[in-house]
Amino acid sequence: MSEKLLPMNISDSSSNTGWPIKTDGEFKCSVEHQMEDGGMPQQAIEDVFNNAVRILSQCPNPNEENSLAETGIVIGKVQSGKTSNFISVLSLAFDNGYEIAVVIGGNTHDLTNQNTARIKKSFNLDVEKLTILSTGGNNTPIKIDVAEVQQFIETGRKVIIVALKQYKHIQAISSVFDNPFLAAKSVIIVDDEGDQATLNTKAYRAELSSTYNAVVELKSKLASHCFLSVTATPQANILIDVFDRLSPDFGELVQPGNGYCGLREFHGQECSDKRVYVIDENEPSLLDDEGAPDSVYQAMAMFFVGNAVRNARGDYKKHAMLFHPSQKKIDHEKARVKIQSILDAWKQQAKTKLAGHSDISFVSLQRYLRNAYDKLIMEGVQTVSYENLEPQILKRIRECSNVLLCNSNENAAQKAENYKTNIFLGGNLVERGITIEGLAVTYIIRRARGKSNVDNMEQRARWFGYKAAYLDVCKVYTTQRIKDDFESILEHDDDMWDLIERNKLLGVPFKEMPRIFKLKNQAFLRMTRSNVKKTESFTLSPWKTQRYIAPSKTVAENNNAIVEAFRRVYAAKKVIKTYAPTQVHALYEDIVFSNVFDSLLSKLKWNNKEIVETTFWKQLKEAFALASIDPAVDVIILRDGLWQTRTVSPDGAIRQLFQGYNPNMNSPKYYVGDKALARIINPERLQLQIHYVKPRNDDSIDYYSPVVALSIPEEISTKLSDLVVPRHE
Repeated sequence: MSEKLLPMNISDSSSNTGWPIKTDGEFKCSVEHQMEDGGMPQQAIEDVFNNAVRILSQCPNPNEENSLAETGIVIGKVQSGKTSNFISVLSLAFDNGYEIAVVIGGNTHDLTNQNTARIKKSFNLDVEKLTILSTGGNNTPIKIDVAEVQQFIETGRKVIIVALKQYKHIQAISSVFDNPFLAAKSVIIVDDEGDQATLNTKAYRAELSSTYNAVVELKSKLASHCFLSVTATPQANILIDVFDRLSPDFGELVQPGNGYCGLREFHGQECSDKRVYVIDENEPSLLDDEGAPDSVYQAMAMFFVGNAVRNARGDYKKHAMLFHPSQKKIDHEKARVKIQSILDAWKQQAKTKLAGHSDISFVSLQRYLRNAYDKLIMEGVQTVSYENLEPQILKRIRECSNVLLCNSNENAAQKAENYKTNIFLGGNLVERGITIEGLAVTYIIRRARGKSNVDNMEQRARWFGYKAAYLDVCKVYTTQRIKDDFESILEHDDDMWDLIERNKLLGVPFKEMPRIFKLKNQAFLRMTRSNVKKTESFTLSPWKTQRYIAPSKTVAENNNAIVEAFRRVYAAKKVIKTYAPTQVHALYEDIVFSNVFDSLLSKLKWNNKEIVETTFWKQLKEAFALASIDPAVDVIILRDGLWQTRTVSPDGAIRQLFQGYNPNMNSPKYYVGDKALARIINPERLQLQIHYVKPRNDDSIDYYSPVVALSIPEEISTKLSDLVVPRHE
């Protein structure tokens, strides 16, 4: 077989430009074969490996001697098969010269075991070709035999070490690379659910959290490596400071395959009302001391009717329901008792009815089942008549598992294997990583009392996934606030993906991408947890003003030349505005902001203390793009030819940039003042003022610096009110 090499030209990796990837090696072919056996369509397999080629090509080439460290982020969708994507990257990495991989696989024992089992199954190779080690699953990690690992590598084996996402386990892996032979190898590190636990949760205190510190130590021991964060909720990874050791150098979006149903399919305007049912705010909560609310009965009835509908179509695959009421185990037990009591009663009633006996208590159950059936029919679900379906509904009730707890005390996975119809109840354990096979109906009332984090909220959406075959019977029962949250998150998620795609197409390095995002309902939602990175509204005061003069004559001359070039390009738009003998301004009217940015603002150089500088202008341009506007700007050169002096602090800060108004309206020198120009000249437009300033109190500076100030009309500022940016502490 001839070797296939795919050359890649990647623009957004900070220290390499891509290298040819071999795509027909033994490890790739083995993983591909397992995907085929698992029923994955060929086109989906091709998509997965095309993504893997793009990702790996941005990692250091292990066949070159130079030492490189890259940090990347692989962004998928919740419940879209991210594990398949990182396993495909590992397979290509082994075929292309990597010998060691580390997978930091979740922060619970169950998730780590799930990842280890999945990796073994996906490769399905002889142990003498691939050895998979694990640090175990408790607070005392299993020690990795370093000499043994070296022997494996020397005899031609590839090695994957899977670790719990806990600092002691990561330290155990780090100690492996105290061995100079192993430390010299190129290593690929996969951080599954990379926005969780790994990031520095003490950044706000200028300290290092233990897990983050362990990861940084591991990276520091490796001569050449790529650290890949894999997540569906990358808000925290993107928002952290770009100089953070885990800030991504490159990012790749991984589109879900055909049949995926996510935010749009459940929470888009055209489908939200028929897939998301709002729990009546006047009914008691499942967690109250009273009995179970009526919505629980409705949800359970919908679950069993939907199960029977699938069976009537010939679909006998797993069918599951999830209750997510709280993170507290005491609440789990309270809810479990209530739901199990309903289930026990329904099982008895179903048994009696199926046996041909009449039971007055069945009337209530039948009413719930009939109402659920009628709802599905009204929504367009095609199935047999209720009378023909009812025996199958009752059979599904009889065959259902008990309520299975999913928390750190109990793992429901093994018990669920004995049933095709399962009811789960849990908290944090079902929030990340765990996949519930066949999940159709979700009852979720868990929400933070104050602001909720977007990334955590989205990870709770276990109802997403490859559900196209039975989407019509998938339902979410929740509160109005949670329903509103997810509708806001949908718009945010779309805009975040668009931001990354657009900047990639423009060739903007990932680290230079503007960190600005659309997020409605900021009173109830924030981007991520504040101990990792705080955010704030992208609120704009009426004026945004440059504070410092140019740091040198060279910079000033460069900026002067840029302004002059701008004036030549837009000479036809020039209008002279005269207010007094010394107040003659050159106005360049009605230029769209993107053109002003490209030809002027993006080219100017700034004092390194400046806030209104290149990053600000990039953010503002991105903000306008997110708001789908490109507003008109009037550019005005203040006192053209009669430039001004201002008092300047020793650090270059301008004390008072704007000239005030002359209070004597009868004076020939009467002037409305610089700021007032924004109110009297096209007040509906942005106004960019350019002042030429020389210090009046520093004779050593004999040159003028152009200094900019932007006036933003309230109407335009309002259109940006749904945007957030990282807070600069």
